Amino acid sequence: MTSKPNFSKWMLGVTFLALMFIGTWAATSSTPTTNAKKVNGANKSSPARAPAARAGTVAPNLNEPVAIATPTPVGDIFELDKNAVDDASPLDDWQTLNNGGGSAIATTLDNNGNPVEIPDLGGQTTFTTGGSKDDLDVSSWRHTSGSSPPKDEITNAYAAAYQAGADTYVVFGADRFAQNGDAVIGFWFFQNAISLITTGPNAGKFDGVHKNGDILILSDFTGGGGDVTIRVFKWNSPGGAIDGTLDLIGTGFGCSASPLFCAEVNDTATASPWPYTPSKGPANIFPKGAFFEGGVNLSQLGISNVCFASFLAETRSSQSVDATLKDFVTGTFTLVPDINAGPDGAISCANPSTTLTASSSLEPNATFHWTTSDGSIVGDPNQKTITVDKAGTYQVEVVGGTGCSNTDTAVVTEDFTKPNASAGDDKVLTCSITSVQLMGSSTTPGATFAWTTLDGHIVSGGNTATPTVDAAGTYHLVVTNPANGCFETDDAVVTSNITPPSLSIEKKSANENGNPQTVSLGFVGSAPAGVTLQWQSCVANCGVDASWSNLGGQTASTLTFSNFALDTAESISFNIAAGNGAATYSALLQIVNLRVAGTQTSNGCSANSNGVVVKKLLAIDP
Repeated sequence: MTSKPNFSKWMLGVTFLALMFIGTWAATSSTPTTNAKKVNGANKSSPARAPAARAGTVAPNLNEPVAIATPTPVGDIFELDKNAVDDASPLDDWQTLNNGGGSAIATTLDNNGNPVEIPDLGGQTTFTTGGSKDDLDVSSWRHTSGSSPPKDEITNAYAAAYQAGADTYVVFGADRFAQNGDAVIGFWFFQNAISLITTGPNAGKFDGVHKNGDILILSDFTGGGGDVTIRVFKWNSPGGAIDGTLDLIGTGFGCSASPLFCAEVNDTATASPWPYTPSKGPANIFPKGAFFEGGVNLSQLGISNVCFASFLAETRSSQSVDATLKDFVTGTFTLVPDINAGPDGAISCANPSTTLTASSSLEPNATFHWTTSDGSIVGDPNQKTITVDKAGTYQVEVVGGTGCSNTDTAVVTEDFTKPNASAGDDKVLTCSITSVQLMGSSTTPGATFAWTTLDGHIVSGGNTATPTVDAAGTYHLVVTNPANGCFETDDAVVTSNITPPSLSIEKKSANENGNPQTVSLGFVGSAPAGVTLQWQSCVANCGVDASWSNLGGQTASTLTFSNFALDTAESISFNIAAGNGAATYSALLQIVNLRVAGTQTSNGCSANSNGVVVKKLLAIDP
């Protein structure tokens, strides 16, 4: 049965919501859509502005009812059902988040980076001194080790954020050690990182300060079953309406009466999804009045671009804004998206472009944008993975669903250093040198070699520094640096020198009356220079080189020949027809062919001269 005070609070909540809905209708012309996990409820049509009536037209009826955009209740975003465990609802609950699931865009993290509950380790964090008050800046707060009264001792605290259409929601909760009385609980959402100083001269202080726009939510932590009220404050210093630092921006009750800003306390014992030990009763069971949870639609309070970085749950001595603070639990809660630009990149001759891939835990509810002042982005920069083709520093900005952004950079280096390459000296093929080895080289470590030719011939070693070739031509060397794929080239030219010497001899004189009879031979004109000579003779079948024999010791440019005995004398007869010696005679005839073979000393090429026939006739008297 509802009491009169409850009825008054219910009416106040209805009036507050009606005023808020009217403000929402006036401020927006579209219905917020939702991308939160399995959000229930159909979207409503947006109110249309009535156009001004033109001449000859009928003005619209402004008294016709129009659809009003209705924000999604917090309870349709997250299970605010007075327990922390998953049930048949498709919505997230604290157990969902604690197991690493759910669709939250941010959750509280403990010291190990694990979601979602932040344990108060054996009551090791309590406020101390009179400066630890919510209307004073964090720099005035002090902390120490110790415990608070059991009903004010927080055992675990937790929070999460959701995006549904254009609205941002935070949900929050805590459980406590004892339930032997009511307590007042508060939740701070800080935009700056707030942490504890535990060592050094400032030990016992807090590191960090408030930033205008920080959110404080205060509520009664009742024994269960009673009424719950919440108040939402925004830090505004200087100038806040409350003590110059805080402004009250919203008030709510239980989630049935105040669906956009509400809180609940468990009115029956319920299971804990994380380790929990109460002052009385079985472990891992929240007794009645041990578990608190709530939620706030920040957007409907006019709070946008909420870039929270840390979280603190507190208990306090009373509902007064300047009440003394007691126990607390703090941890990370960031709506500033984490961003990782990924590993640095490198481009080279082998890979003239590379990709950079950013990542954020807010995906897919995050957008990426890359920029560079000294590099080059190929294609669309508004994606998580980009292609770049120039060295430089590349910055990626990620924007989360709440409008908060963060940046990171990746550096791309380049290596287009070519190896040094030498094809070595040019080479010459001759009659005596029928193949040569080219001498390519490079001082680049691990360099590879590749030879090609269009007009020569590579015998072997085409993929080594020193190939063997046997034909004149141009040989092209490509040296590649395997570290970056860059290459350099050089050429070696192989020429051919196979011109033989030109040898022409003639009979110079003969001494037919001498004994022995001699014949002198020599070159027509002057003897060729740079040619080694060898005189040769032949008496039969002289058209075949094998029939010629060297004349021992005859290597000069002239030859005096007398060894007609090389030929077997042949008997002949001849007739003198008239004169004093007219008669028929018998004689012996010897014929020897002579030539000179020469080898050009510069190229080893050889040639034979023309042959000269010399004869010796021995007459025999009749």
